Amino acid sequence: MPKDKKDPNAPTLIPEDTFLRLKKLVELKIAPKQPKGEFTSEEWCIPPAFHSLPEFKTVIHYWQQCAIVQYTERDMKVPSRMKVIQDDAKAVKKPHPRKEIQDLFKYAKTQVKAATKRTGQFLKQLEKKEAKEAKREKLLQQINDVDKQMNEELRNARKFIEKQQLFDEAYMVGTKLGKVGPKKNALIIIEQSDKQAAWIEETKDEVSKLLNGVINEGETENFNVALFSGSAVTAWSPQFQAKTDPKKGLADSLKWLNKSFSAKTCGAQPFPPDWVAMLSKFTGEGQAPPWRIFLCCSRSPGGANEDVLKFVQGVRADFGEPAKGQPALPFNVVAFDPSIVGNEEEKAFFEELVGPSGSFMIDTSAEDLVSLDKALKAVQVKKKSLDKLHKKLDKMEDLSERVIEDRSLLQMQIALNNMLQSDLEVCDWALKFVPQATPPEI
Repeated sequence: MPKDKKDPNAPTLIPEDTFLRLKKLVELKIAPKQPKGEFTSEEWCIPPAFHSLPEFKTVIHYWQQCAIVQYTERDMKVPSRMKVIQDDAKAVKKPHPRKEIQDLFKYAKTQVKAATKRTGQFLKQLEKKEAKEAKREKLLQQINDVDKQMNEELRNARKFIEKQQLFDEAYMVGTKLGKVGPKKNALIIIEQSDKQAAWIEETKDEVSKLLNGVINEGETENFNVALFSGSAVTAWSPQFQAKTDPKKGLADSLKWLNKSFSAKTCGAQPFPPDWVAMLSKFTGEGQAPPWRIFLCCSRSPGGANEDVLKFVQGVRADFGEPAKGQPALPFNVVAFDPSIVGNEEEKAFFEELVGPSGSFMIDTSAEDLVSLDKALKAVQVKKKSLDKLHKKLDKMEDLSERVIEDRSLLQMQIALNNMLQSDLEVCDWALKFVPQATPPEI
C-alpha cells in the first residue's frame, strides 16, 4: 500500500523561538558571502550586521559562551534545544502549517551545510597562520636560547677575568714580583731551562716591569740580574751594580736579558736547574749577600726541594738581618707552570722558601689568555649564529595578533554553526513528532 501523505496544511507543533528565528533568516535571505581575500567577520555564515537583531542577539551570545549561562545572566532566555524539547515550559511550542515548517527545514539544512563548510574554511585559515607562527615562535625560542648561552658565556668570561686578575691594574702596570724593592742589593734571578722556555715573554715582561718600576722608581741603590740552569749560573754583572750607572745601569741589564734569555738559550738547558749552585754563587764566602731575591721559575726543582730549603735556612742563620729591621734573605717568587696550581707540595715548598717577608704567586696568565680567547671565540660563534637567526626572523611575518583574531573569528563561526545545527534538529523533530491522542474518559 502507498505510504500515507501527511496533510501539508496540518498544524504542526514547533518551539516558537526556533520557528521565528528560521523564518527571520529566510526573510533576510541570509547566506554566507564569498571572500574577497582572507576570511573576515563579514564571511561568517550569519554576517555581523544581523547579530544585534532581537531574534539573534541573545541566542548568538548563548552559543558564543558554548551553551553555558553565567550566574550573572541566570535570567537569560535560552533557545529551545533537543535536550529540553519535551519540556513545554522550557520549549514553548505553537502550531504552524506543516508545509511552512518543511520549507524552513530545507532552508536550515542548506544553511547548516554551508555553515559547516565555512567553519572548515575558517579553521584552515587559522591552522595555516598557526603553523607559520609556530615556526616563528620556535625561531624566537632558538634566538632566546642562543642569546642566553652567549650572555652566560660572557658572564663566565668576566668572572674568569676577575678570578684570575687577568686585567688587574696592579699587574697590568705593576709586576707580580712585588711592589717594593730593598734599599740595596736586589738580586733578580731567572730560571733558564727547556721548561721555562714556554714563558719567555711573560718572564721578560715581569722582570722589565720590576726594573723600570720598582727598582728604577724606588729607593733601591743597586741590583744584579742572573740566569741559572743545570750547568751554569750566568750573571749580568760580577757584582751588584748601581742603577744610575750611565754605562752599566738598567738599560744595559735589559739589553743583556733580551739577548741572553730566549727560547733558544732555554731550550738547550734541561730541567731542573741547579738551585743550590745558584744560591751558593750569590751567598758564598766573599760575596755581598742579596737583601732580597726576585726569582722567576717554572716550578720547584722537585727532588732537590729539601736540599734547597736546608741551604736557605743555613744562609739565613749565618747572615741574619742585612740591616736593622730588614728580613733575612726574603724571596719574591713568580712560578709560571700552571700544572702546580692546587699542588700542596709545591705550595709548601715555596711558602717556606719565600719566608714570612717574601711573596709567592703562580702566573697562569698565558694559559688564562688562551682559555679566555677560546671562550670569546665561542661567544663570537654564537653571535654570528644569533645574527643569522635574526636575519631569518626579519623575513618572517609576525602573525601573533592575526592568529588571535582568527581564533576569535573561528569561535564565533562555530557558535553560529552550532546555533543553526540546533535549530535544524529542532525543526526535524517537529516534522517527525506525532502527538499522542488524549485517551477517552471512562
